Amino acid sequence: MMRIAAIFVFCCRTAVIHAIHGTSTEEYIRLQESLLENYSNEIRPVRDQDKTVFIHTSYYLTSINEVDVVGQRLITTGFLFLYWRDEFLQWDKERTGISMMYFKQKHIWTPDVVLKNDVKTFEELGGDFYYLEVTWDGYVRWLPFQVFESKCDIDITYFPFDEQICNITFHSWSFTKWEVNVTLFHDDDLPVEMYDYVENSVWDIVFTGALASPDSKAESEVTFILHLRRKPLHYVMNLILPVVLLGVLNLLVFVIPADAGEKMSFAMTVFLSFAVFLSIISMQLPVNSEKTSLVGSYLVFQMTLGVGTIVISSFQLRLHYRKADRKVGRFYRGIVKVERFLRCKQRCGRSRKVSDLEGETEESDEDTEYVVNWNAVSSAIDFVSFWTMLVFEVLAITIFVTLINSAHG
Repeated sequence: MMRIAAIFVFCCRTAVIHAIHGTSTEEYIRLQESLLENYSNEIRPVRDQDKTVFIHTSYYLTSINEVDVVGQRLITTGFLFLYWRDEFLQWDKERTGISMMYFKQKHIWTPDVVLKNDVKTFEELGGDFYYLEVTWDGYVRWLPFQVFESKCDIDITYFPFDEQICNITFHSWSFTKWEVNVTLFHDDDLPVEMYDYVENSVWDIVFTGALASPDSKAESEVTFILHLRRKPLHYVMNLILPVVLLGVLNLLVFVIPADAGEKMSFAMTVFLSFAVFLSIISMQLPVNSEKTSLVGSYLVFQMTLGVGTIVISSFQLRLHYRKADRKVGRFYRGIVKVERFLRCKQRCGRSRKVSDLEGETEESDEDTEYVVNWNAVSSAIDFVSFWTMLVFEVLAITIFVTLINSAHG
């Protein structure tokens, strides 16, 4: 049953050829007029009005035009396949020689199915130019084709490695479920058909599904589910990698000598670059106070490190150009000791067994080495800050990658 729509064009051509060659035009017109003579397209197509009209549906997806993350909407192109029985459009196939006819949408009854989660306005499916296929036993096939813009709640937490679940819900607006029951085909294992689907360059379809409203619910509707996964390569190359590389450049502020005069301008440039990338990400994400993007949090952390870098560099430059006769405080001496201790670790293992003359020379060198002035304080601040910021950078990247992997694990 579900493959009928896939070969709909072929069936249409076959039916038209049969209608032309099997019967005359006059007989075709006469039968059509007799069927519509006392027909009303405002009455449900059942002789017993206490009975339910069952509308079997499936969705044929042609393409995903756009997933508007900022507007939180899904734009797809496709057609809805609707199938029901009209008891007022039945005739004797053997006597007339006609097994199939076509009627304009406005001439016969059609269910008032609308896209429930439309982001614009409710509008009727199809149009006046649509023909509906009707077989001799009263079964009607309707394939309204259009662009559907449905609401989709976007979870921005793992952008750009995110997955989204979007629903396309069709609803009978005027009738209750006991009058018009919009449901799925019972034997359909693929309610969202994609035989003519065109791949999207940004989103992959992980799986599809569908569900009908439960029996306890008076509203009659069906929901088609699309589970989408973003292709992250574009964002990795144009967003993630530049941000990570900027984080590396942020460390180089402490490598530039204080006498070069470029320390503050370099730090401010890197900080403003982070601000630009944060603005770019903000423009691509919806306004959401409930969830925060990991990439956005990472950028805010990098900007915080940038502020810390600017503050440290400002005090460091002030200390570097202090007058030599000012006494170096205990705190700054402690920073110098930490720096020289760490540097000493790099030279550990060197033999201390030397002659008395060599020992006297070494002792005098150490006395010179442990003279603490403001230049030594400035150099120590650079050294300690560089390795401290490097630890923060590595931790931030490790946590970011771990969280992303846990989401897809």
